[in-house]
Amino acid sequence: MGFKESLRTAVGTLFRLLPLSAEPGLRVFGHPDDRSPVFLTANFDLTVKRVARYLRDLDCYLLVAPTGGINVWCAAKGGNLTAHSVISVVKTSGISNKVTNRTLILPQLAAPGVDIRLVRQETGWRCKFGPVYARDIPEYAASRFKKTDGMRRVKWPLVDRLDVGIGVFFPVFLLILVILAVFLRAWLAEFAVLGPGLFLLMYGFYPFIPGRAGWHKLLFLEALLGVGLLCYILLVADQSRYARDLLLMAMGLVAVIGIDFGGVTPFYKSDLDPLLDKLGLKRIGPVDFGERAKIIGGKIVLNQTTCTGCGICYDVCPTGVYEIEKNGDKTAVIKSPELCEACEACVLQCPKGALAFETRSRT
Repeated sequence: MGFKESLRTAVGTLFRLLPLSAEPGLRVFGHPDDRSPVFLTANFDLTVKRVARYLRDLDCYLLVAPTGGINVWCAAKGGNLTAHSVISVVKTSGISNKVTNRTLILPQLAAPGVDIRLVRQETGWRCKFGPVYARDIPEYAASRFKKTDGMRRVKWPLVDRLDVGIGVFFPVFLLILVILAVFLRAWLAEFAVLGPGLFLLMYGFYPFIPGRAGWHKLLFLEALLGVGLLCYILLVADQSRYARDLLLMAMGLVAVIGIDFGGVTPFYKSDLDPLLDKLGLKRIGPVDFGERAKIIGGKIVLNQTTCTGCGICYDVCPTGVYEIEKNGDKTAVIKSPELCEACEACVLQCPKGALAFETRSRT
């Protein structure tokens, strides 16, 4: 990888919220033939690079769909990765002239946005959903394109937490650092050390911070610092204004780092998006929030008389809400409703319309 591409990768990692597009179209890996698998991903530059890393030892094709430089999950939920995105790249790439299998493997997290029935109707291509993570693609291909439960489920390990968090934290950190460098240099060194330190602590210990939502965790941390500040004021006789100001800076930084503490994770709904929606803010600077804030709350409902037990809901659910009963009538069961994050992948993909999401959405 040359300097220019390395720089784009660094920018894509550190400024994740800013769309950084790769060229849509067809990529070829190895020596594919007319029966080789065809994968698809979004045209967020960092996503394309990471998917390509796991395809380089396979003989396959990769279609890069136009999504405005937005990653798969956000593009699918925000209306940027849809059936029309897929249809467009299938028709313009010439892939139909290269393969005979007519099966397109989509990333599982595209399921909330891509109507696969419409894709088949318009292109003749059948779609199936591959693993959640690109790193599982080699194993998926080696198993003749069969997914394990582990490939279906989102995870939130330390590496992923830091990877996503840095892209949200760094632009704001850099902006404040520049402002301090110009107007308040006395606190520049403290901010430069305290900011990354709090970031590492907050994202490193994220699963262990009490709270069932992102802002619950944020409020817990703020309360903890607030109690520390109060104890310092009440119990320390020889008080230092520097120490008090440092604690206040820490409280401010925690608020900045955790402003969308739920929205950056795969397990919590965003607390920030509904607020922005109420305020009528769909775009902040170059960042387009699109349709992300529409669903505020609700629950998934299953009509078991309509369900045929096809298993598509089980296959596309990233958190493991469903189970397919194998005794008696083969139907789906909502086993863990508390895990539902309202992505609506199951609702869109159910071929019988057996699923619905009852919401308290704004209209």
